[in-house]
Amino acid sequence: MKRKLKALMFLTMTIFALCANAQVYDGITQPTRYRVWVPITTSLHDGDATAVAPFIGYKQDICELLSVTPVLQYNINSETFIPQVWLNFNVKQKFYILSRSIYDTRANEYRHTLSSTYKLPYGFMIDATWENLYNGKNLCDTDRLQFLAGYGCKWLIGNIGYSCRKNPGLIANLRFKVTDYNWLQLKYDGGTECLQLSCALQFN
Repeated sequence: MKRKLKALMFLTMTIFALCANAQVYDGITQPTRYRVWVPITTSLHDGDATAVAPFIGYKQDICELLSVTPVLQYNINSETFIPQVWLNFNVKQKFYILSRSIYDTRANEYRHTLSSTYKLPYGFMIDATWENLYNGKNLCDTDRLQFLAGYGCKWLIGNIGYSCRKNPGLIANLRFKVTDYNWLQLKYDGGTECLQLSCALQFN
């Protein structure tokens, strides 16, 4: 079953790659001031293991190169507030670095994650995420590295990549743009063996 799912996702992403222009998969280049994101994650092994953790963020431009986004997330299942601060730095709108400072109020733990996106010539783009660079106790312990390449054609965007270190495995995303700013996304994570369905609303 897992092999068939991986093959299907890989085939889908390959089809998009044949006709597409690169896109940022995780919204690192958020174009609006407000974003509401509702991710629903479910385990491939246990259908009852489903988590819902919506968040809202407000982006404030500091200068042309830097913006800051306070984010408030709430995990409905664990009834936990997770405040965050995102710092986004860009160089000529081609290279982006997103620093996410995350505080879990229930676990009383601070975590840190880094993401980056680089726009290559001819419409190509690569994305990387260093999840749990700091996990609340140690640096580079239980951290996770993810590398992806993304492509899109008008209303459909796909990307595929691999996660290493903790929970290694294939990662793939398929996004449908309802409007220029609002979208639905399906994510497959082979490392954690789960599926995630997300919807995003972005507005000024």
